[in-house]
Amino acid sequence: MKARIRALLHWLAVTRGPVPVHEHHLAGTPARHPAIAEVLAEVAAFGIRPNVQFVWSIEGSGVEEDVPHVIHLHRTMLLADRIPRRVVEMSERYSALTLRATIRHEVGHSLLFSSPRVTRTPRFRRLFGDVRVAYRVGTVVDEVGRRIRRGGLENPRYRRVVSLYAASHPHEQFAEAVRIALATRGDRDEIERWATCHDAGKHAVAQIEFAASWLATYG
Repeated sequence: MKARIRALLHWLAVTRGPVPVHEHHLAGTPARHPAIAEVLAEVAAFGIRPNVQFVWSIEGSGVEEDVPHVIHLHRTMLLADRIPRRVVEMSERYSALTLRATIRHEVGHSLLFSSPRVTRTPRFRRLFGDVRVAYRVGTVVDEVGRRIRRGGLENPRYRRVVSLYAASHPHEQFAEAVRIALATRGDRDEIERWATCHDAGKHAVAQIEFAASWLATYG
């Protein structure tokens, strides 16, 4: 396995690792970090001001489908500030790695869970699949690692999705598309540049453009 892939998996494991016992009391308390405000500003640029609450978690980042206004952020994600830039840059098509990227991803879940009707449209299902399929998704380290062993980004099937982690479930495909839509501000030229830089296929581009259009008309 290449050194850069080992470094990526290392940092995925570190930032999703066990929370120190002395921080367990912070579970469920309000999360504060500059990245939260930065992502909310990106969301606001689409005209969306979500009524969401960010809280610290000791059991992983995520959003519960029946409580979409609460976004849980794993405490060890704070260690992401230490990740070397070269690892962050190469992580784009593997999974969200930094705290900011993770917040973008989780906001995608939150917004979709709050307004799921788009998931029933033919175009959504053509692009992302049926979200009703069983959700059997492991940890991000497991999911990304499994797909790396299947050839990783050199496997043509993964050019169709935004990231290796996206391939784990239709919900993850959409959240990852939102992650890039927010990062590129939904600008088509920026999306194309991102796809060219990271060797993403046309289907992945269509997913991101769909997510950007959905954000622009959300509500």
